[in-house]
Amino acid sequence: MRHTVDTRTQQNLARLDLAVQPTMREVTQVAKSVAKSFKLDITVISGHRSYEQQADLYAKGRTAPGSIVTYAKPGSSNHNFGTAIDFGIFAGGKYLDAREPGLTERVYLAIFNNIEAEGLRVDWGGNWKRLKDTPHFEYRTGLTLAEMRERKEAGLPVVT
Repeated sequence: MRHTVDTRTQQNLARLDLAVQPTMREVTQVAKSVAKSFKLDITVISGHRSYEQQADLYAKGRTAPGSIVTYAKPGSSNHNFGTAIDFGIFAGGKYLDAREPGLTERVYLAIFNNIEAEGLRVDWGGNWKRLKDTPHFEYRTGLTLAEMRERKEAGLPVVT
């Protein structure tokens, strides 16, 4: 069954690298199915980020108010190359990720288990050791971040 997606999700998926979009659309369909089984809704709340947007996020908890939300400086996030998405889980229009971290982590783990079972080329931020990022899913390009930066600076595609 194909699920309809909200405008925010559509816009975030459309800004991803063209080569990544089919896989991330499939990941989103899996996520919608899993969320529905929990009687929740899910939205792609973040996709491609410019280096400037990444710098603003990196400043949080350092030189800007708030808590640290990322260790990735500009050019050090898969979002900067259009190969990553972040989901947000909602119930009755209320954002649950910060309110119900145990529940949302179970949902994200179920999403990852399902996309792994389908053999999709996607890694999950919930498996990271330093700063778990359970809403984060990224396309496995086979390139290091340094290689992606070099390719981007040379005007070459980061996904081949």
